[in-house]
Amino acid sequence: MGSRIRENVKHYFECFCEVVGPQPDGNDAWIIQKFPETYKDEEVLRSVPKFAFPCDFDNSTVQHYSFVLTSHDSKWTFGFCRHDPKSETALVVLSFLPWHESFTKFLNVTAELTHSAQSDELWKFLDAVYQTKVPDPGGSFKIPIHQNGQNHFVCQSPSQFQLPSIPENRNLTEYYNAVDSHNMMVIFASMLYERRIVFTSRRLNRLSACVQSANAILYPMHWQHIFIPVLPSQLVDYLLAPMPYLIGVSNTLLSK
Repeated sequence: MGSRIRENVKHYFECFCEVVGPQPDGNDAWIIQKFPETYKDEEVLRSVPKFAFPCDFDNSTVQHYSFVLTSHDSKWTFGFCRHDPKSETALVVLSFLPWHESFTKFLNVTAELTHSAQSDELWKFLDAVYQTKVPDPGGSFKIPIHQNGQNHFVCQSPSQFQLPSIPENRNLTEYYNAVDSHNMMVIFASMLYERRIVFTSRRLNRLSACVQSANAILYPMHWQHIFIPVLPSQLVDYLLAPMPYLIGVSNTLLSK
């Protein structure tokens, strides 16, 4: 079986969501607004709040992490999430593109525009990016952030069909800082032998970065089994699965 990343992607992102967290009265997390409104994949939209607030975690600093949703045809939709301790909501963008560095910048821009004095700036920016053609490998596009056109969001399309490198790849840099070389080789060998593999960390950004990197450095081979960079508490039974998996579990969830 080949890559689980979709080809011929038409849009930089498929959907942008703002998600409010679980409430003290017991209400679960839910999406309070999304773009575009025409996005109607209800199965995906039901999953987003679970991954935006997967468990109890340290939210003392701005934190970016990623998750993956697997479709019926085994293709991946990447979710990129931004948490800010000053906000009760999380910003999430869904895309068929695994462009982690680019979506980190994109979410920082949308966070800035969310608090803009001009309420329509965010939606105009999202619409401009959504309507822009995905650049070819090595190409780029540039979209003005504010209506005065002074600042721009620049997206550079990464080269395809190659291993990630340091320092360009933030996930791999985090993986290198968190895991020693011996354990990296053990994890790599375990993936080749199609074992059940669990990563754990108290930080969601480090957790997802390590799982994503372990998968990325398997290239040119492709992991074909369960792949969950950050496991929501509602899906904890996946850890009992008899088939191979690569799963990231937060310390708080693992301790339970």
